[in-house]
Amino acid sequence: MTKTPSYTEKKQRSLTEFIVVVVIIAILMKFLIDISFSQQAKITNVAFVGLGQSFTSKVNVVHGQWLMDKQPDFVVLNRLNSNEKQYVAVNKFGWVDDDHKSLACQRIWSQVLTIPLKVVNESVVAIEIHKKSIKNGRLCRYSIANGQSFDYRSDTGKVKPVELLSTSH
Repeated sequence: MTKTPSYTEKKQRSLTEFIVVVVIIAILMKFLIDISFSQQAKITNVAFVGLGQSFTSKVNVVHGQWLMDKQPDFVVLNRLNSNEKQYVAVNKFGWVDDDHKSLACQRIWSQVLTIPLKVVNESVVAIEIHKKSIKNGRLCRYSIANGQSFDYRSDTGKVKPVELLSTSH
């Protein structure tokens, strides 16, 4: 004859099952959160690389227009599907630049990409790096928190990614 489980035994088994379910859910949640954060970082990196490529393309478009317009101080670009015009300040070499001493790199970003200094939900930092080798322009570095960045030289129009330093020995 089998013995029927008592009320206390049923209660202990129910409590154990509940704890096991909670632990399994907690493990799954941690796994999903980790995946979400790693995907967010990848999305931010890909978006930032895309912005660097867009920056390069627009700088070259502005320079080409400057050459066709016989080297004015401002290049006028027509926006697609709109009557709006964008006025882009260029230097004597025809590359996007800004005369302001402070915040010049932020203003260059705004002229080129016409968006805030953000990628996905992360801020982009724009700084001017002073080098003695750059006499007739400026060097702007645009970076995100993970260290990924690209440089823009207003004397040559060159845009290039900055290599991340390896931390392995």
